Amino acid sequence: MNAPYDQAARNATPLPEGPLRILTVANVPSNPNSGAAGTVFHTNRAFRELGHHVEEIWSDRLGPRRINHGNLHSLLEQPRAYRREILKATRNQPFDAVLISQPQGYLAAKALKHSGFEGVVINRSHGLELRVDEVLPHWRRRMGFSSSRHPVLTGMLRPLLQRQWAETLKWFDGIVLPCVDDREFLVSRTRCDPSQLATIHHGVPESFLTEPVLPMTANRRNRMLFIGQHSFIKGPDLLVEIVNQTLAASPNMEMTWVTSKEDHQWIRERLAPEIADRVTLQGWVLQVELLPLLDSHGIFVFPSFFEGAGKACAEALARGMLVVASETGGMRDHLREVMPDGLCQVGDTEAFIKRILAFANSDAINVNRLATSAAYCQKLTWANCAQQLVAFFRQQKAANRNFRSRHRTDRRRSP
Repeated sequence: MNAPYDQAARNATPLPEGPLRILTVANVPSNPNSGAAGTVFHTNRAFRELGHHVEEIWSDRLGPRRINHGNLHSLLEQPRAYRREILKATRNQPFDAVLISQPQGYLAAKALKHSGFEGVVINRSHGLELRVDEVLPHWRRRMGFSSSRHPVLTGMLRPLLQRQWAETLKWFDGIVLPCVDDREFLVSRTRCDPSQLATIHHGVPESFLTEPVLPMTANRRNRMLFIGQHSFIKGPDLLVEIVNQTLAASPNMEMTWVTSKEDHQWIRERLAPEIADRVTLQGWVLQVELLPLLDSHGIFVFPSFFEGAGKACAEALARGMLVVASETGGMRDHLREVMPDGLCQVGDTEAFIKRILAFANSDAINVNRLATSAAYCQKLTWANCAQQLVAFFRQQKAANRNFRSRHRTDRRRSP
C-alpha cells in the first residue's frame, strides 16, 4: 500500500530550474477584491508574470455544493471534491507543484502521494483554524456570548475538523502560513517538523506601492478608518466602543466604517447619538477604490480578536497611515517592524482609544517614520510573495521527505 509514495520519495528529482507548472486550488470563487480569493488571484497572476504556467481550480470546478452547513461541508464534502478535481487535473497534465488552500486538501495530498505524483504538494493557510479554535471561544465568553452559536454541534464537529490538520501535516510536503503567530502555534501544539513550515506574508497592490504617499496632515489625522467583515472575529463590539469614546473625547474627529451594507443597521443602533453624525458607513468597495479611501484618512483601526495575514493593515501602512491594531497575526509582524506603539493588547479598548488620540493630537508625526513604513511595505509585493513560494517549492522538493518514516513518527501526534 505504501510502496508508491516511498518509491516516489526515493526517485524524486529536483524541480526544473526554469518555469514551473503550478496547479492552485481554492474553495472560493475567483475574485480579486475578496480576502482569501484575492490572495490566490493575485498570487496566480504574480506566478504568471514571473514566467510560470498556472492552472486554477476555483469553487465553480468543485461541483455543486450539497451541504449548506459550513463545518459539515468542510468535514464531509470539500475534502472529497478537492481530491476528485485535483486527481483529474494531475492525470490530464503534469505539474511540478500543487498549491492547495485550507486543510481540507489532505485527502487530495494523500491520494497524490499514493499515486506516485512526483511534484511537490503544498498547503496554504489563510489563517490557522487551530488557533481560531483556541482564541475565539475565550473571547466570546469574555464578551458575554456563548462560546459557539451551536455549542453541541460545534463540540461534536471541532475535534473531527482539527484532525484534518494532523492529516495535513502528515501528507503535505510543506505548509505555508501567513504570519509568525500561526507558525509558532503549529510548532508548539503539534511538534511538527519546523522545516515543513514557511511564513510568507501576503502582498500589497502594486498601485499602493508606486503612487506617491500623501503627507500626514492634521485633517488626515482626524479621520479614522476601518475596513473589514462584520463578524465577531473582527471585533465590531470593540470597535463601536472605541468609536463612541474616541469621537466623544475629540470633537474634530470623524470615522469611516467600511463593511457589508446589510450590517450597517447593527452599527447605527449602537453608535452614541451625539457622535453618530460623524460616522460614515460605507459598503464594500473595489480594490481600485481603496487607494483614495486610504489616502483621505490618517488612522487605520483594526481591533480583531484574531488575524492571519492582516492584509488591510499592510495596505494602510503602504499608504503612510498611522495604524492602531491588535497585537496578533500579520499586524504584529508588520507593526513590530515599523510602528510598535500602534500595537495594543487584544481586547484592550482603553489602549486603543489612548493611542488613537495620541496619534490624532500629535503635531509632530515623524515624516521619516511614515516614510520608513512605506519603504518597509515595498517588499510586500505579490511578486515577492510568489518568489518566496517558488523558493519554498524547490526547498521542500529538495528535502526528499521519506513519508513512511514521517508517518510512523507522527502517528501519535495530533493537534
